[in-house]
Amino acid sequence: YVLSLNAEADQMDINGWVTLNNQSGAAYDNAQVQLVAGDVNRVRQSFAKAGAAVAMEMRMADAAPMPQQEAFAEYHLYTLPRRTTVKENQVKQVQLLAGVDVDVEKRYEYRGNVSYYFQQMPRLENEKVDVILKFMNEEDNGLGIPLPAGIMRIYQNDSSGVPQFAGEDRIDHTPKDEDIELLMGQAFDVTAERIHTDFQRISNRVVECEFEITLKNHKEEDIIVDVVEPMQGDWDILDSDYDWEKKDAFTAIFPVEVESDGEATLTYRVRISY
Repeated sequence: YVLSLNAEADQMDINGWVTLNNQSGAAYDNAQVQLVAGDVNRVRQSFAKAGAAVAMEMRMADAAPMPQQEAFAEYHLYTLPRRTTVKENQVKQVQLLAGVDVDVEKRYEYRGNVSYYFQQMPRLENEKVDVILKFMNEEDNGLGIPLPAGIMRIYQNDSSGVPQFAGEDRIDHTPKDEDIELLMGQAFDVTAERIHTDFQRISNRVVECEFEITLKNHKEEDIIVDVVEPMQGDWDILDSDYDWEKKDAFTAIFPVEVESDGEATLTYRVRISY
């Protein structure tokens, strides 16, 4: 997948490509290609050439004007829109799908670690902050088709209009109407510092921890950094100077707004029972 992100990082175009690798021992001229996407169980054979002929099924049929997909067993069957010729031992790419003006959201995440709650930790400086790209695979957002597993490569134009590689991530088979989150990389101009301001062992199975997390934003725009804190056992946030949400039984998230060329400090205290 090739994702072309606009300058504001709030919309993108997406093109999906399929790589055809013909090692079957025969050439296919003007063939209609159908691909099955999904986790298909395969039985391993004892001889080396098993499965070569069924790795890709090519059927002669009338070319479809648009890419077609349909549910097939517990998988999805894609019929490529144009006939193609694949010579013996040839590798080529053909387009599978396209989406235009897909709304996306760029988020920043600073993640903690469950080990921080077991003992007093030293000061952690210049911690990295992840950059997350999130979008919905739905028809109202220019997509809405099942997406086969693959690598999504993200490009964004520089000031002269030249597309530059901005990161990549791998997705699993994704049904329609589901969220997709991609890890683009780590922010150059956003850093975090963590201080363990207090650690008390209340009993053999209960501890209280207090953290001070400072986020620094050297970018030209205000941003929101989600401080994601993974925890084990039974936990309770006793005090926090920012609102937070319980994502699940093991995760607390603190959205922290950080102004341009500024910093913000999150302080919270938690009691954990193991």
